[in-house]
Amino acid sequence: MTTALRLLMQRHGAPVYRYCREALRDAALADDVHQQVFIEAYRDLPAFKRRSSVRTWVFAIARHRVLDAAKSRRRAESHIDRDDATVVVDPRPSPGDSIDDARLHDALMRCLDKLREQVRTALLLRFQQGFTFEDMAEMCREKPGTLQAKVTRALPVLRTCIENRTGGSL
Repeated sequence: MTTALRLLMQRHGAPVYRYCREALRDAALADDVHQQVFIEAYRDLPAFKRRSSVRTWVFAIARHRVLDAAKSRRRAESHIDRDDATVVVDPRPSPGDSIDDARLHDALMRCLDKLREQVRTALLLRFQQGFTFEDMAEMCREKPGTLQAKVTRALPVLRTCIENRTGGSL
């Protein structure tokens, strides 16, 4: 492993994996996507033009690979008889990422799942990863204002959903 790849993974590996796991809700698939992201980043590192930060560039790759994986999973699931199949998903967060209130965490995850994929992605990039709307715009190829509007409109919907699931106790 070269120094560049090692540094990329040390600096961005854990947050990229966290993003992949939360976006895909499948630890095994997140592992695969995580590896793909860093293989692709290492392969394309010489072509990196420095128009954005390395972090933004790596997360843009991650976002695209997560979308590809989700699309592939949907295609595969559409060919499986739902009555005969058992989908095994590991919903547990890692110990370092666990939220004190498991009920709130469960409500949050279920409510996030109800949102459109683009909105869920915007929320995760903004609040889980702490990206600015400008960085998100580069990754998502949308205007910062559009992303901000998506997030702003989603928050009250998310809050209402969580309150309904938790009996109004946040």
